[in-house]
Amino acid sequence: MQKVITPEIVRTFTKPCDKFLCKPSEEIKFIKFILRDADDNFILFDFENDEENQQQEVLSYQFTPQYFDIKTLGATKIFKTFDKPLKNLLLIDRFYFKNNLIKEYEFCFPFCIPHSTNTWESMYDQPALGANLKDLMLINPWKTKSDTFLFIDGKLANHERIEYDFSGGQEDFD
Repeated sequence: MQKVITPEIVRTFTKPCDKFLCKPSEEIKFIKFILRDADDNFILFDFENDEENQQQEVLSYQFTPQYFDIKTLGATKIFKTFDKPLKNLLLIDRFYFKNNLIKEYEFCFPFCIPHSTNTWESMYDQPALGANLKDLMLINPWKTKSDTFLFIDGKLANHERIEYDFSGGQEDFD
């Protein structure tokens, strides 16, 4: 019997997951994701989900060191619902560096009607990171990781795993 994963359980995790904890739900489909600097509206990336490629994989995001200067990130998720109304969507994002929790965020979306396209923007106040930690994150690409858990009415519906590199990328913040 598979263990039921609840919000209370993921809040106790002390390191990033090394496997996906569920298959993507058929009740919801994410179709677009936009990440931006909320202060100047600079788009860090704008990603549309490929209808053909729906496989679950670890995502890799690469940013320049200027990423650490951003105070607030805006993350916009556009998603579709299908036959059932969805209640009590809870998004839990947990960020780690070398298996140490840096920050956790939680966002709620109370209700989605069936057969609808919805836009959900979450604002992330960036944690104050010391210069030493920033330097370590820069010289250790892909050691910063996150798990994003989506719960629908208390049941785990989606799990995303992401790894980060802050030493390069194509962004020019100037």
